[in-house]
Amino acid sequence: MKKQMKKMNRFARHIGKGLHIEFKETAAIPSLLKHREYKKAGEQVLDIARMVGLSVIWVIPGGAVITAMIVKFSHKSRPSAFRTEETIKEETDISSR
Repeated sequence: MKKQMKKMNRFARHIGKGLHIEFKETAAIPSLLKHREYKKAGEQVLDIARMVGLSVIWVIPGGAVITAMIVKFSHKSRPSAFRTEETIKEETDISSR
């Protein structure tokens, strides 16, 4: 039981770090808009929506398990803070075709 609680605590910290990263990236949006990088700003807004969705699921009973499964298996619903560089590169290659 203690081992599971440690895993859940570690996962909760990981979620918190992801939220912090998304917040820092979103804080850069005004300077990005000056340079007309609207695509980047749109991606950040989607990342915030994804993080809010994951946070809402996390709060409901049993949501920690569901959130862990979503983060692990669903590549499209992951915010950029939870994606690896390889995953991001693959997604941009596919979308540019």
